Amino acid sequence: MTSFDKEGSLGKLFSVPPNTESSNNENANIKQELLNYYASLAMHHPDLIIAFSPQGEILSKNKDSIGKFLGIPSMDEVNLMDLIPKSYKKTLIDAFQKALHGVSERHEIAIEEYSKREIIHACLTFVPIWGSDKINGVYIIIEDTSEIKELAEELKKHKTHLIAAQKVASVGSWEYIIPDDDLFCSPAFYEIFGLPKSEEVTMNKLLLRYIHPDDRDKTSSIYKLALREGKSYKVDYRIYHERDENKLRYLRVQAEVLWQNNAPWKLIGVVMDYTEEKNLEIELRNTLNSMVHMFNNLDGGIWMKEFNTNKVTLASEQLVDLLQIPLEKIYEDPAVWENIIHPDFRDKVFLKQDQLMKGKPIKHKYKIICGDHSIKWVYDQTIPWVNEDGRITHLFGVLVDITDEKQMQDHLRYISTHDEITDLPNQQSLHETVDKLINEDQPFSILHLDLDRFNVINHSLGYQVGDMVIHQLAERLRDIVPSTGYLARLNNNDFVMIVHHYNGKEEVFDLAQQTIQSIGKALMVKDYELHITTSVGISFYPEDGTSKLRLLENAYSALYHAKQQGSNNYQFYSFSRDISSYKKFLLEKDMRRAIVNEEFELYYQPQVEAATGKIKGAEALIRWNHRDWGMVPPNEFIPLAEENHLIHHISDWVIRKTCAQLWRWRETGYPVIPISINLSPIRLLKRGLVELVEGQLALYRIPASMLEIEITESSLLKNEIGVLKTLEELRKLGIKIAIDDFGTGYASLNYLHEFEADIIKIDQIFIQNITSANKKDAAIVSAVMHLAKEIGMQIVAEGVEEKAQYEFLKERNCDLIQGYYFSKPVPLPVFEELLHDGYLIPKESQKQDMPLKDRRESARYQFLHWLKGKLIISEYDKQEIELGSAKILIKDISLKGIQIITSVILPVPSDMAFEFSFSIMGESYCLTGSPVWQQETKQSYVIYGIQFHTGEEEKLSELMEKLTRLKEDNEELPDTDFFTGNPCTYLGNSQAY
Repeated sequence: MTSFDKEGSLGKLFSVPPNTESSNNENANIKQELLNYYASLAMHHPDLIIAFSPQGEILSKNKDSIGKFLGIPSMDEVNLMDLIPKSYKKTLIDAFQKALHGVSERHEIAIEEYSKREIIHACLTFVPIWGSDKINGVYIIIEDTSEIKELAEELKKHKTHLIAAQKVASVGSWEYIIPDDDLFCSPAFYEIFGLPKSEEVTMNKLLLRYIHPDDRDKTSSIYKLALREGKSYKVDYRIYHERDENKLRYLRVQAEVLWQNNAPWKLIGVVMDYTEEKNLEIELRNTLNSMVHMFNNLDGGIWMKEFNTNKVTLASEQLVDLLQIPLEKIYEDPAVWENIIHPDFRDKVFLKQDQLMKGKPIKHKYKIICGDHSIKWVYDQTIPWVNEDGRITHLFGVLVDITDEKQMQDHLRYISTHDEITDLPNQQSLHETVDKLINEDQPFSILHLDLDRFNVINHSLGYQVGDMVIHQLAERLRDIVPSTGYLARLNNNDFVMIVHHYNGKEEVFDLAQQTIQSIGKALMVKDYELHITTSVGISFYPEDGTSKLRLLENAYSALYHAKQQGSNNYQFYSFSRDISSYKKFLLEKDMRRAIVNEEFELYYQPQVEAATGKIKGAEALIRWNHRDWGMVPPNEFIPLAEENHLIHHISDWVIRKTCAQLWRWRETGYPVIPISINLSPIRLLKRGLVELVEGQLALYRIPASMLEIEITESSLLKNEIGVLKTLEELRKLGIKIAIDDFGTGYASLNYLHEFEADIIKIDQIFIQNITSANKKDAAIVSAVMHLAKEIGMQIVAEGVEEKAQYEFLKERNCDLIQGYYFSKPVPLPVFEELLHDGYLIPKESQKQDMPLKDRRESARYQFLHWLKGKLIISEYDKQEIELGSAKILIKDISLKGIQIITSVILPVPSDMAFEFSFSIMGESYCLTGSPVWQQETKQSYVIYGIQFHTGEEEKLSELMEKLTRLKEDNEELPDTDFFTGNPCTYLGNSQAY
């Protein structure tokens, strides 16, 4: 059905049986008349109006389609009767019939919209259509009331929510009709006052009864003014709550006045209970007052300012004392903060502010210039306040005067980094300075100064005089050190200079020499004229080390070398300055590898019973069989091991090796004799020695009496209490203790009294001089031996090399003899042969220092005096190197080689390439060669036979011819540098070249 006339389903709802008496003409007239009425009424009516005949036939409508109203796109497939709920059908039919009888009715129905499946609320008004004398039909006016219905529901909800909100928010509403004196209150109003809802409340009763007496007059005046002049008002007052134990409540009332007939007619208002906020405000105010009181009495100043405007909103009174600026100016002038910062710190302080922009707090210390122009140090801590949106709104801060603390800190810092006597920087400052210079990576030099024998002044003249000497010498050093240099005092008699920005090392050497000369000048202290010397050790960055400790240790090593040269001189550390230093450098580098690979071995020197020649014991002496330098004696590598703290490993290795060897001798049938070992004083100071010895004895089941520990008197002097305790624990194990080098210490007799040693080893210095011509040493040795016998100690004489020495000791009942007269230290296989025999026969005199047999085939020329020369290593490990030289003295020369003496122990044979330079008769020679034999001496040098390499025969032949002719003519060699003194004096004072 597509046409209007075919929308007959709705008409069916209101149809009535047809009246047979009516004629068609009459109906036609009625229709035309109704249509005219309808046209005049409905054309512009906003609602849908449908005209029905009495029979329910749709005569007309003012809208295009009923379906459009109901959201139906096509009426062909929809029955309108199905859209009207059954619950409404009877009501609508009755209303239609009543309209035919002249009664108009209005009914609300809910219809489900077809397309959106939503409910349409509609109001149907049934109106009879009157003709001239009768009802000709019915108008049904259909009004869409969906929006009105929804608004009504929303208003209902709002009313419910308003009541709930008033209750939750402690807000009540009220209305007061002025002419009628009627007061209407919401439920929340009653709750706020604690009144029952049944109680009648009037405005006068409210004013006179419930309001706090102190607030009553003020509130009443405002109320009366509103009644009289119609002014709206807002007022706060207090009440006593009726149900809550009459507790005080804080209320806020706001009222609006409505006018009528030019007079105030009604008051509409709300009342809010803000007791919690008020109590919180009071609490906050009390807290704020307490905090302000506290802030004003703190040592620091508290402040707060707005972030955007920089306006100060809080400043404690302490800021006035701190800044010396009036409080008013702090509040009025935002720039006061920037102006007080000291110029030296402004950039740093402003840069720090960047962290605040990121919402991070800052802490820093800086100087300020106060209002009275005084300068103070302050500690500043600033905290940004960030709101919920992540924006900074305020800055809070505290400013503390730390001037006194800073001065004390600086003073403590000065004390911790400076020497009290001289005001010079101390060791801590020295280390910081060296670290700083290393970081700058610029060349510099360290000069380590030590005052020679300064302890004598302290011990003889007292420490007060010693301090005065140190003070005066420090002033001299201040005058010497360059303006860009650095001077520090390390301890009692040690100073360190640091020099940088120098032009060549010679400038540093000149400074060292100048220092020695300045210190050496006479010094007057309390009427004492003192003459003090100093020794200087020098190291250079970076060639002598790239770390602080290495540079300082190398400077000290050079100082130690200077003292060995007789003091009052300077030495510089460089492994390339001479062969001895280079050798030391290589040994130091290879020592750790030697410990891991066990490159060490033990030699044994027998201790022979003086009366019988029977081997009664032996001393184990460590040797290092270096791959390049051959057998290295302990006096070359033990000091290095002590410097590098490797002596503990070496000492423990000797203990283990000796115990293991004693076990092997016992297992293989060799006689087991006591073996003595030397322990470094440093090892005696380290824990675990007693436990190690006890464990090794238990492991190899060795009697403790078979192990002897040798210590020097200097060991006892280093740490009397600690060393004596360790030695006493070793003696409790059954180990014998021997005092080595007896007589060379400072308190030999005292230690014999204080310490119960078992054995005395008389130093070879006394043994070598016990001849009939030297009665003093003979008397000393005799006295020591007698003393030892009296207190029950065994005597061992060291360094016995001559028959006369042996006879002297034998006559005085010396217990054991140790020395070359019976045997030098020998390797294990040789010693086991001696041990197997059990006895030793004395050897011939050991005085001969030079080889007894000429080992060269060609003729040699022997010089009348020692010819000065130099030894250079030109190749090491198949690589060419540039080193300084070592001094040598040449005894003779031939076409094949030379015989030399030197203090440097060289490997024989060797893969190293050596150069030997010397001058004869004004002509220089530089020949390559290698040692082919060596002979040790009692002195501090070694004799070597050098074989020349090929290539120099022609030049040497010419030289030998000249020398031969001069010898035949008994003429001396002209223009030749000879040395005529004791070789030890020349070779022992070796300097770097």
